[in-house]
Amino acid sequence: MLLEDITQINIGIVLKRKEAIYKSKKTFNYKIFNLKSYEEKIEYEEFYSEENLDNYVAKKGDLLFRLAFPIKIIEVNNKTDGLLINNQYCIIRMCDSQNTSYNIDFVKWFLESHATKHQLEKYLIGTAVKTIPVVKLRKLQIPSISTKEQKKLSCLINNWNKQKSLYNQIIKEKEKYYNTVINKIIKGEK
Repeated sequence: MLLEDITQINIGIVLKRKEAIYKSKKTFNYKIFNLKSYEEKIEYEEFYSEENLDNYVAKKGDLLFRLAFPIKIIEVNNKTDGLLINNQYCIIRMCDSQNTSYNIDFVKWFLESHATKHQLEKYLIGTAVKTIPVVKLRKLQIPSISTKEQKKLSCLINNWNKQKSLYNQIIKEKEKYYNTVINKIIKGEK
């Protein structure tokens, strides 16, 4: 089964083409998703358009797929719900057109897997900024796995992600501790 058979995949909007020249009562106001704001948890930039761009707004449960290399996949949650998506990303929205159930966590894991990333690297185009054509993304072959197995995989992946987060937190705390000890020794303190 192809990824396009179980999802709707739409490229984000080219912002310059839809930007309002003047703000008025008829302009639509959006906040624009960008990776820096997302990762650094800072305020998203505002955007004004004379057109309704709701088709390019992320909804909870969507996946945002960064088309430029390195590939990044972000699951839309309460913090990213309602943000306008630009053309550096595509919105992957689950659909159930053939009564086949696929879990969004499984699809995200599949897209983040080494095998899929390796496959997508073959399709990269461009010299300065390497990007993946959306056509190639849509034609990705997705494995047919039962809903029960997908849930098991999902649980396993979520547990591993929690463990990685805890390990990273432990490493940060240990680094603080050892830096404090080293600084005390350097200053001649006990």
